Formats: sequence, C-alpha cells, structure tokens
Amino acid sequence: MGQKVGALKELAIGELRVALTPESAAQLQKLGYACLVEAGAGEGSGISDDAYRTAGVTVVEDAAALVAAS
Repeated sequence: MGQKVGALKELAIGELRVALTPESAAQLQKLGYACLVEAGAGEGSGISDDAYRTAGVTVVEDAAALVAAS
C-alpha cells in the first residue's frame, strides 16, 4: 500500500468522536490506503483497538509512534 492515513486520539475534553472508524478504514483500504490509529482513539465512540485490528488497521501505542509511522 502506498499512502497512509492516521487517526490520533482526541485530546479535547468531552470530545468522543474519532476521525477513523473500522468501516471508514475498510473503504479507504479498498482505495489502496494503509490505515493507522493511535491506541484508545475509538474508546469514546465505543470502538475497541481489537475492532480496528480486525478491520486491518494498524494500532500504534501513542501519538509520536503514529506520526512517525504515517
């Protein structure tokens, strides 16, 4: 895969949304993108890291690792 898309964990207080879901990642992957997400990014939206992994998303440990990988 060529291009990469990464989603960071939201830092704003009370913000529960996440920029990438397993479903949107699946669509991006069909277009040839590799998808990465910071560990815990989906928790506020009820999305586990395992759900991302099942969808083929690479889960990285922290923001620095995500920036470096993407």
